[in-house]
Amino acid sequence: MSLKFGIYLVEQRIITPEQFCGLVKIQQDTMVSLANLAIRKNLLTIRQVAMILDELETAPSKTFQQIALEMDVLDEADAAQLAQYQLESCTPMRTLVSECGLLTERQAAVLYHHFDRNPNVIPTDRTVQPATAPHAPAHAPETSARPPRPKFRSRPVIVHPYSTTQ
Repeated sequence: MSLKFGIYLVEQRIITPEQFCGLVKIQQDTMVSLANLAIRKNLLTIRQVAMILDELETAPSKTFQQIALEMDVLDEADAAQLAQYQLESCTPMRTLVSECGLLTERQAAVLYHHFDRNPNVIPTDRTVQPATAPHAPAHAPETSARPPRPKFRSRPVIVHPYSTTQ
């Protein structure tokens, strides 16, 4: 679903967290169901999908793939392939940002290019260890630690197509 690009846009303050949540909702709505994909890709028959969906109603805590594996109608490789097909079926975040009018296609392309060139811009570990210095006084006030912002060699610049600079 390319959520990392959306998170990148939020961290760069290009879109708001609320806009990001809306984009994720739209992205999930455009995703094709696993049952539909399994039939389309000839991984399961209609009868097998119906049996899985019936079982899913009685065990809502399980996923479609878990039930298909338990019923031995899918193997691990097919289940992984089905999940990959589902990810490919949804609209990418880069496209949604421009379709929803948050960015132009050009702006989205430039930002995605910058994001793609710098894969480490989103730290995967959000925990920050407090720095303790031996010379720091014991009575120093404690501040809330925020995760360090990623450092860039050059920041992406978005230029509005109708702006006039003189």
